[in-house]
Amino acid sequence: MPRLDTVLVLLLAMPGAAFAKTETIRNSREARADRRELAADYDWNERDTRELAEFERFAATLRDASKDRMPRRYRDVNTRVQAAIAREVQQVQVKSAQAGYEATLSRRELGAERMEASVTGEPIDMFESRDDRRDLRDDARDHDNTTARYEEMARIATMSAALQNPIDRGDRSAMKRNLELANAFLAMMRRDLAASRVEAAEDRAELREDQR
Repeated sequence: MPRLDTVLVLLLAMPGAAFAKTETIRNSREARADRRELAADYDWNERDTRELAEFERFAATLRDASKDRMPRRYRDVNTRVQAAIAREVQQVQVKSAQAGYEATLSRRELGAERMEASVTGEPIDMFESRDDRRDLRDDARDHDNTTARYEEMARIATMSAALQNPIDRGDRSAMKRNLELANAFLAMMRRDLAASRVEAAEDRAELREDQR
């Protein structure tokens, strides 16, 4: 082969080799990030399961104290309920921020895949771009849903906090309303844990697919 032809072949091959190297590095980085995310999901869900069981006990004790007309016992347990509510609101706010960060990463990955697909024109790059669009839709949906749960839990927490002075004065109607809000908050905690488990399962499935 003439030397000029050899040079041209090498020059034409360089962009593909560069993209292949970039793709390998990016895939390795994404795999590490995915594994960290799975580990974080596991830790979140283990902790949320324990805290949900704890809050269920608090709510049951609060209900019994209200039913048996034991205002001192009610106030003692309610102090723990309020602390748990504040903790859960803060934690789901962190989840919402994390979900937003993951959606941002997915948006960046999609942009990179689209650029590569437009340059190489390879079918596999087109498929990867399609998969990244799906991942972005999933991450954006998770962010929206997590934010909605955070806002609802914060709303319940605000209404419950407004009842604390009347409860301290022994107002029975405030105690009844506070119990209703505690049960509503408990329902939101259950929804949040169920959603987190579904998201963790989806993340595991995506990681297996990426590894293939």
